[in-house]
Amino acid sequence: MEPTTDRVFLDIARSRLTVHLTGQIRACLEVLNDQQIWWRANESSNAVGNLVLHCVGSTRHYIGHIVGNRDFARDRDAEFAERREIAAAELRARLDLGVAEADEVLAEFDPARLLEETDRTPEPSTFLQVIGMQLVHYATHTGQIVFATKLLKADALDDVWKRTPGH
Repeated sequence: MEPTTDRVFLDIARSRLTVHLTGQIRACLEVLNDQQIWWRANESSNAVGNLVLHCVGSTRHYIGHIVGNRDFARDRDAEFAERREIAAAELRARLDLGVAEADEVLAEFDPARLLEETDRTPEPSTFLQVIGMQLVHYATHTGQIVFATKLLKADALDDVWKRTPGH
């Protein structure tokens, strides 16, 4: 069977989100200690820990809940308000949960439904728009996490994007 554009899009989105980008976040969590994970440059900046919580929350909301119709009640404000030093192991566990859910949803999603509109977004959106938006959103925050990690541990992540699966 010939691959279709919609199937290829889903496969690429799934791989980028659940393997490549998440691999970069995991690499950062492996080299930072808990204090570094919760360091912030100033009060208006986010700590790596907050960004990880936000990546989990947005992925579970947009991919799990909106695309996959999974039950998830998001508290976006809490993702950024957290100030406790949640340990790296706990952050990884939460990340793994959100990514596993997204992997399952994207693997099972019928590509023929990509242009279907959903009523689970504030404005009319297709599933293609929701998945594409979340992929870009997740990549943006992954870049912020990698930048902060390189700032805190200068040589810890040379060419991390080349070393993560799915490159």
